[in-house]
Amino acid sequence: MNNATPHIVLAPDSYKGSASALDVAHALAEGLQTVCPHARLTLAPMADGGEGTLDCLAAGRQVAWQTTSIVAIHGERIEAPWFRDEAGTAVIESATVLGLPLIEAQADAPRLQARGSQALGELIAAALDTGIHDFVIGLGGSACNDAGLGMLCALGARAVDMHGDTVAPTMDGLLSMDRIDLTEMDARLQHIRIRVLCDVDNPLLGADGASRVYGPQKGLSDADIEAVEAAFGRLAQSAGPGSLAGASGSGAAGGLGFALALIGGELCSGANTLLDITGLRQTLAQADLVITGEGRSDRQTLSGKLPLAVARAAGPTPTVLLSGAIADEARTELGAHFAGCYTLIERAGSVEAALAEPLHWARRAAADIGRDLPRLIDAPPR
Repeated sequence: MNNATPHIVLAPDSYKGSASALDVAHALAEGLQTVCPHARLTLAPMADGGEGTLDCLAAGRQVAWQTTSIVAIHGERIEAPWFRDEAGTAVIESATVLGLPLIEAQADAPRLQARGSQALGELIAAALDTGIHDFVIGLGGSACNDAGLGMLCALGARAVDMHGDTVAPTMDGLLSMDRIDLTEMDARLQHIRIRVLCDVDNPLLGADGASRVYGPQKGLSDADIEAVEAAFGRLAQSAGPGSLAGASGSGAAGGLGFALALIGGELCSGANTLLDITGLRQTLAQADLVITGEGRSDRQTLSGKLPLAVARAAGPTPTVLLSGAIADEARTELGAHFAGCYTLIERAGSVEAALAEPLHWARRAAADIGRDLPRLIDAPPR
């Protein structure tokens, strides 16, 4: 390392619903420059399949942007963006039509049980209509928990209850579903390739499955979780090979990973795939320090989310975690992977203050990291 001009890579994820990864990266650069004016900074805003994936994959490439009119998960019609790259691959980010920020921004948004993944299925169908045969679909940050039932129904599946009546393409419909018939699904699905970028590696079912791990943060009670787990099990048993329900990533986005695998999708680590596509691995190897982060870090960060993937890819280069907040119960485990852990809340004094001015506090935190630079760069390998 050249002590006078350390090379620092800034590779944050978005602070979901608060600031984009690009804006966070710029704020970190501005904060570092106040105390390390001669540092060489590489801005590399990232994503892991969730919010920001489209922008990450479009950066520095020739792409043809498209929009499709879709009724999104919050019940309002939007112009959903996606793009076709030079190779003719459609890149879709599920969060654009199923993302939690859509729900949070609307006071009368549908309750969780009334939400489903239908909008993603309609977006896929619209891309098929344009002649697309190759898809990359990012999963993450979803506001639904229907194991992809809505998406499957939008593509031609029929789900019925014990009386043979068609159920709604929502979590309520999933709870009342007895079986699903995939025989009338869009025939074009048999002739396409789908790569699925999963933001977590959880399976659909079990102790580490979608409902038991992510249900509480989506507002499910313990009783709700058991009922949803049973419904997930019925769907998995009715739909096809049971092994898919245990596949890494099948629990991503409320079980959408499972549904996409069911129609032939290849489940991949979103973070690791984007590290490869963007060439960031090589950049990390040439750095003296890496800074990454997300809106909130907790035990879920240890399930394949971007910050951990960046830290692993960077090794032995020390990596710093700067997130909006870090859950107390996860701080020790996260500390084992990062040279330092910093938060916006510790500087802002409250969640409300941090959310009101995330970029201001990101600049302040980056300046603190800059002051700690000698210690962080000399930290032992994790």
